[in-house]
Amino acid sequence: MRVLFAKGVAQSSVLRKLDARTKLIVTATTAVLTVASSGMVSQLVLFAVTLVYVLLIKRPGLVAVLYVLMAAMMAIAALCALGFQLWMPGLGGLSAKMLLIPFLRGLSMMNVVMVLALTTRVEDLLLTLERLKLPFVIFLPTAVMLRFIPTFANDIKQVWETLRIKGWPLGPAMLTLHPILSARLILAPILFRALKSSETLGVAAELKGMGARQRTIRSDGVGLCPIDWNVLGLLVLTTVAVICCEIWLAHIWMPDGGVKMMH
Repeated sequence: MRVLFAKGVAQSSVLRKLDARTKLIVTATTAVLTVASSGMVSQLVLFAVTLVYVLLIKRPGLVAVLYVLMAAMMAIAALCALGFQLWMPGLGGLSAKMLLIPFLRGLSMMNVVMVLALTTRVEDLLLTLERLKLPFVIFLPTAVMLRFIPTFANDIKQVWETLRIKGWPLGPAMLTLHPILSARLILAPILFRALKSSETLGVAAELKGMGARQRTIRSDGVGLCPIDWNVLGLLVLTTVAVICCEIWLAHIWMPDGGVKMMH
């Protein structure tokens, strides 16, 4: 069974050797830390660690594209917030902290989810979720959703190439000068292809026995490797660092978005 996002995945990436259980633990812990911490310093520490984590998959091009998309989303959100502030001044001002922290949380989660999707086989993921004693109706849809990520990315690529073949000059200029036309040309076919792909994946899940009493996944009892324990140790250190930053350094970033100088 092939790896999610199998095309272009670096075979030499050290994260390919990680157990799926380790990746799930890293993802779950990151999700808890991003929600539990609200300080700017703690979010920056978590983001920096997850950035190093995702760069180990050796896909800088894909990471750069996703970061550009996230930056564009942040710019749009900032413009919308500024528009609301000018339209309704009574709502109060928006600080840099209010805008940056949600996007730092999104970037941190995107980093760990990318590693999980790019370096984990569906078979390994199913086996790991089986070992966690989760209900079958939970872990199989989870695997199907992860499998939808590369399918959706491939749909975007095909739609983009089709529009370029038809002569549409897609690029930053057209996206900026004609945003509504670009959205209609790109989003409509992507939406229909996504619906078709989701239906196909749903049928595939039923054919694989979703809801059946007899499960086809067995546990082989393989333990964690030294590299897994090293990653889990670094995860513990990161968790401690985030908690310490949340407790002792949260006051550095003031609510109004300014930085308070420490004496």
